[in-house]
Amino acid sequence: MITKLRYILASILWSFILLHPLVSKGAASIQEDSIYRAPNLFESDSLIELSITTDLKSLVRDIGDKNKYHKARLSYHLGDSIVSMTVDLKTRGNFRKDRSICAFPPIRIKFNKSQSSYSLFHNQKKLKMVTHCQNRNSRYEQMIIQEYLIYKAYNLFTPESFRVRLAKITYKDSKGQMDPLIKHAFFIEDFEKMAERNGKIARYDSKVHQDHTLINKVTKLAIFQYLIGNTDWGVPTLHNIKLISKTPNSRPTPVPYDFDWASLVNAPYAVPNQKLDIKSIHERLYRGYKRSAKDLEYIFREFRMKKNVLYELYTNCEYLSDKEKERVLNYFDDFYKVIENPKRIKSEFIDHARTIKYQK
Repeated sequence: MITKLRYILASILWSFILLHPLVSKGAASIQEDSIYRAPNLFESDSLIELSITTDLKSLVRDIGDKNKYHKARLSYHLGDSIVSMTVDLKTRGNFRKDRSICAFPPIRIKFNKSQSSYSLFHNQKKLKMVTHCQNRNSRYEQMIIQEYLIYKAYNLFTPESFRVRLAKITYKDSKGQMDPLIKHAFFIEDFEKMAERNGKIARYDSKVHQDHTLINKVTKLAIFQYLIGNTDWGVPTLHNIKLISKTPNSRPTPVPYDFDWASLVNAPYAVPNQKLDIKSIHERLYRGYKRSAKDLEYIFREFRMKKNVLYELYTNCEYLSDKEKERVLNYFDDFYKVIENPKRIKSEFIDHARTIKYQK
């Protein structure tokens, strides 16, 4: 009897020992699943709707060299709740910060870590916002969407590119002196985070010649700029270009940004550089250096392979007007006609390509 009782007790104890880790694991799993995981801002293409409340007049007029940050409150809906946090806003940019060009300049937004944790903006310190430029002209709304889509288009060709997130923002004046503005804008991924995502480091050194970067990657970049009709970039001057690389001394990859002077955006203030042999931003000009037909074909093949997904990016965008979609697709059609024609390839990308001038 005693032996049988000992056997039963031993069985119960052994069963508890075996089951205990499973119970702990299950409890841990439940606890882990119950922890709220903040979404990554740039891992979704869905439109985010926000409100930003600040002294709007003071903000948009503070465009000097010594401009400062302005306190603001950012809010958005999360289910039945409202997420709200204090942020700091500062005007930024060069050309678009000029009030004769843009009544509403681009903005840099700085987050408070203690308030932004577990929000859509967790793990973000500062972000660039591309804004609508003009308050009363619907054309500028389409320009915002076009520039946003150029970033998304370049994402199709390489992960070594800036991710973006489209937003619809209600700007509210904290002093009640301006009516609310409801406009599209988009956030641009932080430079160093973009580099880190690609296993690279951010480089800040200038005067790096195009041919001292990774050749295939800079050639792809130059062809993409030709595709969208953009000549407003330069590697040695870091003009609308960032550099990333594996090490401080390895050949860097150039990453483009700031596409508002591209033909696709069609900004009324955009004009070609006087040093270039074009009369309009809608004239394409290849700004890359001379490559062999074989090297070019290797890259053209990728553009052909991604033609359908590129076109779908634009046709599926509900925020782009039908008129703008037609204009863009016609412009793309012209590009694809060029890269299917060996004579046009030779003329556009080889005969008229840039060449390195060596000093004697």
